[in-house]
Amino acid sequence: MSNEKKEGFKLRSLYIEKYKMFKAFYIDFLDSDENALPIVVIAGINGSGKTTLLEFINSFTDHDNDDSYIETNQYSQFTHNYIKIDINTKKATDDLEKARKEKKHLEVFDYYNLEHYIEYFPAGIDEIAKVESEFVKYWYNLVKFHNHRNIEITDKLQTFIKDVFDGLDLNVNYSYIDEDDNIYFQNAKNEKFKMADLSTGEKTLLTKVLYLFLKEYRNKVILIDEPELSLHPSWQNKILKIYENFAITNNCQVIIATHSPHIIGSANSQYLRVLDKEEGTVKVLNNISRSYGLEFDKILTDVMGVENLRTPDVAKDIKKLWMLIEREEHQSLEYIKLYQKLEEILGDFDKDLVLARLEIARIKSRNA
Repeated sequence: MSNEKKEGFKLRSLYIEKYKMFKAFYIDFLDSDENALPIVVIAGINGSGKTTLLEFINSFTDHDNDDSYIETNQYSQFTHNYIKIDINTKKATDDLEKARKEKKHLEVFDYYNLEHYIEYFPAGIDEIAKVESEFVKYWYNLVKFHNHRNIEITDKLQTFIKDVFDGLDLNVNYSYIDEDDNIYFQNAKNEKFKMADLSTGEKTLLTKVLYLFLKEYRNKVILIDEPELSLHPSWQNKILKIYENFAITNNCQVIIATHSPHIIGSANSQYLRVLDKEEGTVKVLNNISRSYGLEFDKILTDVMGVENLRTPDVAKDIKKLWMLIEREEHQSLEYIKLYQKLEEILGDFDKDLVLARLEIARIKSRNA
């Protein structure tokens, strides 16, 4: 086992006895071989507790007086087994599985500061000043320790950014830093502008993705809430792969809470954890066996629990259209007017209208 593995920190599981909507709640972050996952995608409808879950993990040390715990892959100097951190005793018990099997009381060592191992990125907070500061530090590090000339530094930084966002078709790249440490980017037309003048989506990529690489986080758990905000759907489809590359390269674990069907659809099924809220209590659904490559509407209905993909008025009209077909009233004036109305809104090739025409053709053939 490498030293990097021993020094790594990943969550294996979490139990919350009682916190807001979470009661006797258990979630694991393991693959089918019970290894800690590099990426975990937490999905669910609004109000299912995705953000609250991330906040609980981030502030774990602030909670007490219950039986909640976190099991991690943080190795002690004595064992190569994982550790259970008890929220109430503020102690960490190593070799937990062996203790369970042999029913022995194991000596505990001092509780360590979890905040050192966890980085949390809340939704919608794009701190440009932070990424600018790290970018300047990275630049000065190249100058000071690598003695690069300006042209070499520019080339190195441009290659660095291109590698980070490989496959994302980011249309801007680094240009230069002026004497006041203002960072300039340039687009395909060679137009130059400051980081603050980038599009909202581009700034999101820099603050939520590039920042991780600039900080060179290693052996940590990275919590990211709604990374899809302000990102074009084509970027949402690809962003998870970038986080996965970062996690694997830096021995980190990235846990994402998302509403995005595009991110969910790009996730390996082992990465996906879907939260459901019933009678005020949250649980993890265990019947979600696939996500990667699912079509947008299937993700919304099967994974996100969306009952209707249409606007309420359109959904109501489609339901009525099918009711008329079932009654074989497709030749009625009511049906004709309703169909024409929907055709104007949805277009002739809308799947529900196509299916309606096919069903009518079937009825006519049967009655011929």
